[in-house]
Amino acid sequence: MRRRLAVVGAAGGIGLATLVANGMQAADSLTSDDGAKLEEKLVSILRHADTAEPEEQITSLLEGEINAYLRFQGAARLPIGLTEPKLQIGEGGIVSAEAVVDLNLIREQRARDWLDPLQYLAGRLPVTASGRIRSGDGLAEVDIESVTLAGVPVPVQVLQELVGYYTRTPDHPNGTRLDEPISLPYRIAELRLSPGRAIIVQ
Repeated sequence: MRRRLAVVGAAGGIGLATLVANGMQAADSLTSDDGAKLEEKLVSILRHADTAEPEEQITSLLEGEINAYLRFQGAARLPIGLTEPKLQIGEGGIVSAEAVVDLNLIREQRARDWLDPLQYLAGRLPVTASGRIRSGDGLAEVDIESVTLAGVPVPVQVLQELVGYYTRTPDHPNGTRLDEPISLPYRIAELRLSPGRAIIVQ
């Protein structure tokens, strides 16, 4: 699960969602066929990763295809408690993401003090985040610029807790850390981001 989410998230860029002027393809214009195109490209990425001594492969993922995949083909594969994800790829490597998250699952993971924003929030709420993604040599770095819960700004640490929860595995019980370089899976060397598009370089 962690590796699959890394591919989709990194392609859109992981995780990030304010809808801006040149922005996200309208949800009602997304089609299952668009999602199927993304699915075929992901299969190609996986196949290339298993090729012995492969030549460089470049795969173009369109924002609309990514969002269609998340809405249709990928919906059943999302972790429990995370629904309605959307991605937007903007200028300068800025990626925005939005999802509805069941905060009850997160709150119950540990005791919380009165300074913890999650102490006062419960139920299914929209989470949005935006940040800049840089990558190279098989690693990606994410600089988070803003995070909101139900439209209210919250500390980046709240997003870190959500990401850690949804990316944890038996081998990585704390999940992905956003303040550390992230290893890109499947021999992905670099992500080249431009408005509405992510280029995967293997």
